[in-house]
Amino acid sequence: MTQTNQIEYKENPEEEKLYTYNRELFYHFDKEKGFTKAADYQTDSNQVIIKQSWDAAEERLNEVRQKVEAGILSPVSYYMEKRLLEVPMLAAYMEIGAWRVKRHLKPKVFKKLSRATLKKYADIFDISVEELTNPEYK
Repeated sequence: MTQTNQIEYKENPEEEKLYTYNRELFYHFDKEKGFTKAADYQTDSNQVIIKQSWDAAEERLNEVRQKVEAGILSPVSYYMEKRLLEVPMLAAYMEIGAWRVKRHLKPKVFKKLSRATLKKYADIFDISVEELTNPEYK
């Protein structure tokens, strides 16, 4: 393997990174070696953006959890938010119309869903039907 095909990993132990698993592949050009690849951590500014995004997602999840506990939304909405799914995507996975998924977000409609529909949702969310109907918020 030539130098240009090898990936070099930079280690910066003195710098504490927020997300050490977020590496990016960077290409550098050197007149002598040509293009080289280097895998490095996200820049500090990118790490801040990533952290803010995950914090916002966690905040939205907590808001949805509170609405489910208050009986405003069904557990489908909680698991949908937890898996970062949107209605059209979940509808595609369920192979039903988006309008039906929106209806299933209402607690009254959710309570009337068939066992087969609940099983399909549970499979998509990678949980059991019991966890779907009686969520434990983790």
